[in-house]
Amino acid sequence: MFKTYDSKIKKLLSTNATNTNWKKILEHHKEMIMLIQHERLIHLLVTIFVGMVMSLSSFVVITTKQPDLLIIFIPLLLLFLAYLFHYRFLENTTQNWYLLEEEIQKKLN
Repeated sequence: MFKTYDSKIKKLLSTNATNTNWKKILEHHKEMIMLIQHERLIHLLVTIFVGMVMSLSSFVVITTKQPDLLIIFIPLLLLFLAYLFHYRFLENTTQNWYLLEEEIQKKLN
């Protein structure tokens, strides 16, 4: 959803259409920013939680010296890394959309 909207709004900004309702586009863009901010917050909380559980499981594996417990640690590590990459995508997209909002406001003025 976010990638599709991102390419759509960038394409719209690259064209110089004179009959475009920039006010309506700006309102919609602000709504999309609110959606991605919410998504980013949820993923931040989940990433922190998974990171804490992963850290706790690694502590348990190290202190007990039982390699059987790696069955718990390795999937958590992979999940944590996946959440980090996804959160990075959300953060970069949000920052990019702030710049796009400024471009839309320039078109509006």
